[in-house]
Amino acid sequence: MPRYTLAPTYLTGAVTGWQLNRDNRFLDCHEPFRENFDRDVEAAMDWADGIIGSRQDWQHTRADGSDHWEASVQDDRPAATGPEPTPADLRALIADASALQERIRDVERRLRASEETRHTAFRLDDATGRLTGVSEALEKTAGELARVRAVRDGSVCAVPWGVCPEHGNTLASSGGRTRCTQLACGRTWNYDRLGVPCGEPLTHKVTDVEGKSFLACKAHAMDATERLIGGTVTPLGTESGHRD
Repeated sequence: MPRYTLAPTYLTGAVTGWQLNRDNRFLDCHEPFRENFDRDVEAAMDWADGIIGSRQDWQHTRADGSDHWEASVQDDRPAATGPEPTPADLRALIADASALQERIRDVERRLRASEETRHTAFRLDDATGRLTGVSEALEKTAGELARVRAVRDGSVCAVPWGVCPEHGNTLASSGGRTRCTQLACGRTWNYDRLGVPCGEPLTHKVTDVEGKSFLACKAHAMDATERLIGGTVTPLGTESGHRD
């Protein structure tokens, strides 16, 4: 079954135009583009590609005496190709979103400047607000990606959950935000700190009773001294360590 179908349709009375369906469900319709039918078909395909968001390979089909064009797409999602995105790539998208937001605001100002078009601008304020949310989501993702990449490089604590730098294993996360549950602390983070690698500076070497070791931050080392049985927690750059 074709994923998308583009076909002539009646709009009002005897006026024909174009209708675009996806999986046999209505997506959009449009009045004719050109008087010449062949050019109208080409324009309709371009319009449909814009609605879909990518260029399609339209195949002409005639069934039951009517013409329509079909495009089959296995998966609308782009393939995961190319190098891993960087925090800089995400912040470049933030800049793009901010530029688009300003362009929309400019259009809104110009529409509101005329009595005839003022009533058409009411959706645009909400559109710019949604772009603010897009930028915030991208910024949070860039921050989390930066922490993951730093952990991967081995330059910061790689324990796969976060801690309060002062109080250790005292965090609680909800709604994408994290707080330290110690009443005297007051620290909060605007991301799920419990759900990403720690990323705090390395200060200690933790070794279990079997001799296996890893490097950790001060807070994770503090937590290890309370939980580790028969191992050592050694400040980096020293020979001796704390043994439980």
